[in-house]
Amino acid sequence: MSAITTPIVRPATAARQALNSLARTGIRALGAHRLYLSVILAYAATCLAVGYITGTSQLVTVRFYSSSFVMFISLFLGVLVLGHPFWMMFIVRPKGSITIAICRDFNSRFLQSDRIAGFLVATALTPLFFSSFSSFKRLIPSLVGYSWDPAFMQWDRWLHGGKHAWQLWHSALSTPLVTSVINVTYNVWLFVLFFTFIWQTASTKNPQLRMQFLMSFLFVWMGLGTVLAMALASGGPVYYGRLTGLADPYAPLMKYLYAVNENYPVWSLKVQERLWTTFQTGGTDLGSGISAMPSLHVASSVLFACLGWRTSRAAGIAFTLFAVIIMIGSVHLGWHYAIDGYVSAVAVLAIWWATGWGLRRYSAT
Repeated sequence: MSAITTPIVRPATAARQALNSLARTGIRALGAHRLYLSVILAYAATCLAVGYITGTSQLVTVRFYSSSFVMFISLFLGVLVLGHPFWMMFIVRPKGSITIAICRDFNSRFLQSDRIAGFLVATALTPLFFSSFSSFKRLIPSLVGYSWDPAFMQWDRWLHGGKHAWQLWHSALSTPLVTSVINVTYNVWLFVLFFTFIWQTASTKNPQLRMQFLMSFLFVWMGLGTVLAMALASGGPVYYGRLTGLADPYAPLMKYLYAVNENYPVWSLKVQERLWTTFQTGGTDLGSGISAMPSLHVASSVLFACLGWRTSRAAGIAFTLFAVIIMIGSVHLGWHYAIDGYVSAVAVLAIWWATGWGLRRYSAT
């Protein structure tokens, strides 16, 4: 009776097998994201072409956000690594060795090759995308100028019964503590934006929903933040008097915010002044460029709510409340006319539906 032998796998063979498996996983991830990556590359190429054709190439950069994005990814991964053991210990509470359970769960949940490959492919061009977006934003005054503020001010007042939106909401919000809380929430938006984006790039739970979010994310920033921002270029209430030279109906609001800032920090004021200084000097700082219509703060927050309601009831409620606060804050802090947010919300709902419909048709072909 012959002995049963186990085939010996040489280290070199095992390494080749691992590399081949990794290569196949990467190729699958590239194929699954081909439309997503193509849209980003086309957007960046268009930005470079516009800068070259119009002679404003000095305002265009496609390598501006790499270090910032790496910082956000590192922060996200740090929270994940540090938070996972606490989640296992206090929420899951597995039987047996907690250390072994944590390691096994982390490995099975986060260290899957498909998840890692999908995350790397989906985030690889993100700095290029946001750099292109910022470049388009800096091109607005050179290409089209700001001419819509008086019209938006009038329409906003007409829509709210002859009063400005900030005046209607001011009686309920004009306390320093409430203003400060709104300001903090408005500034937290940036972290919510990147954490939600990174969460979806790393998600494998619902690939169709994930791709609907990622493609909608691109279309929101390109369609609203570039195309509509160019077509309806405006600076917003905070810059109304400076851009138009007309009597400023938002001066009382800004005076109130500066008064609050003496005792409670209103960080938006510093950001607004920094953006104005960069605008005057033609600088290219992170986040530079002025554009009010439509509101991307509101647009992205509504997009999060669309994702949230498809994920769970709790996520839908939380993201919807966040979107409402962002909408209120965009007006109360002087960033936007109320109609900036209204247009954004309606447009995002249309983009979300159309993207889902388009992806279903695309996957069926």
